[in-house]
Amino acid sequence: MNGYDVAPVDVAIVGGGPVGMWLAAELHRGGVRPVVLERRAERPPYSKALTIYPRTVEQFAMRGLVDRWLAEGTPVPSSHFALMKNRLDFSFLPTRYPFTLFLPQRRTEELLEEHLAELGVPYLRRHAVTGLRQDEAGVDLDVDSPGGPMVVRAAYAVGCDGATSVVRAAAGIDFEGTPDTWRTILGDIELTDPPQAPALSLNQPGGSLYMVAIGSGRYRLAVIDHATLHDPLDKPATFAELRASALRLAGTDFGMRDTPDAWLSMVGNAARQAARYRAGRVLLAGDAAHIHYPAGGQGLNLGLQDATNLGWKLAAEIRRWAPPGLLDSYHVERYPVGLDVIDDSLAQCGLFANPTREGVALRDRFNVVLGEHPSLCRELAVRLSGLGIRYPAPGQELLVGQRVPDLDLRGAPGTIFGLLPPAKFVLLKLDSTAAATRQPGQEGFPDRLDTVTAELAGDNPDWACIRAMLIRPDGYIAWATAADDAPPLARWFGPAS
Repeated sequence: MNGYDVAPVDVAIVGGGPVGMWLAAELHRGGVRPVVLERRAERPPYSKALTIYPRTVEQFAMRGLVDRWLAEGTPVPSSHFALMKNRLDFSFLPTRYPFTLFLPQRRTEELLEEHLAELGVPYLRRHAVTGLRQDEAGVDLDVDSPGGPMVVRAAYAVGCDGATSVVRAAAGIDFEGTPDTWRTILGDIELTDPPQAPALSLNQPGGSLYMVAIGSGRYRLAVIDHATLHDPLDKPATFAELRASALRLAGTDFGMRDTPDAWLSMVGNAARQAARYRAGRVLLAGDAAHIHYPAGGQGLNLGLQDATNLGWKLAAEIRRWAPPGLLDSYHVERYPVGLDVIDDSLAQCGLFANPTREGVALRDRFNVVLGEHPSLCRELAVRLSGLGIRYPAPGQELLVGQRVPDLDLRGAPGTIFGLLPPAKFVLLKLDSTAAATRQPGQEGFPDRLDTVTAELAGDNPDWACIRAMLIRPDGYIAWATAADDAPPLARWFGPAS
């Protein structure tokens, strides 16, 4: 396949950022043919996002890739809510990765593009999608390519093309919510007198400041300066303004240097969500489906988790073994998660972007409450980490819909996450009397299910009663039993082959 002759594919992914690339990898694991169409000729030198939370790190671990991120990212064992002085400790979280991992988005994109190359997934630059049409059998995408206008035919199309999504508009999906009413400035700046810690947050009567090291003497600096919060929305970001805000809020500019490679941007508080994540054969993920002020740096994680949820479901639909309603469950499961993050961001904005006396008093009072109630800090930490996400299940059956932790198993492959790189369902039978075995296809579904018999290692009182569980490809529990019940495989796969 080349840029001038794109054969029909299963899924055309519009947008080659981290969400689009991760979705492409997940679809490839599911046994279908994706292509990534990216309008830009090259990757921007700056990074919009930096923050990778524990659940996203776990997703990389489930595919056997986590060491690539851990080798380069900076782990910080805490985070914040609304830049409060009382930080959220992550060390208690029930995961092997109880920290925030800081790594510039550009490097995450490079790692993902390298992974796509390993898989042989085509990634086509300078392929700008300008419109699309869908029928009962597929989607035709109009593409401006280096060789001129062309049409790409795919069974499905997924818009991962950001807040101004061409795919979302062409599919007629409303982007509901509120526009920017204020903006703040952020930048990647070289500092000669940085703080000692790799991350710093300040919350002052005149606003807030956040800073994190991104390597080579450079820092991401974000200011919410009440003195400039309501300046004209079209006012450009300048080094002088960023420096003045830092001096007002921190009493120092940390030795900022206005270098040629400094990057500045204005960030607004628009909060919008696609009314539906699916319109026929067109779906949305990442910023194409939801945008919000980057309070806490949740956007990248939300988008990558969209992709993990969608990938196996769309692959199952294309391969014709998906049960009725499976693809629609993408919207059912992910829309509430997106809305929750939007509301969380709005709540944080209400605390740090309200310059009135009432707003300052509310922020100060909330900070005191955080300091006096560790349970609230723990609850906020769990929500921010992504570990607490649970998808709805009929009757809220035992463990169904919650994430499976990476528990140790006695015998190979060592842990539960070690079972998940193929992105298949796993039927894990917990039997203390049998040796650990892996039996691909023993249940009659060789292309979509692995069966493993093993014993839990270590002390796991919360899981001691579980005799078996069916784990979805995205690491959530589809079924579990404390008895000797047979798994409801037909509910997920239909008749055995």
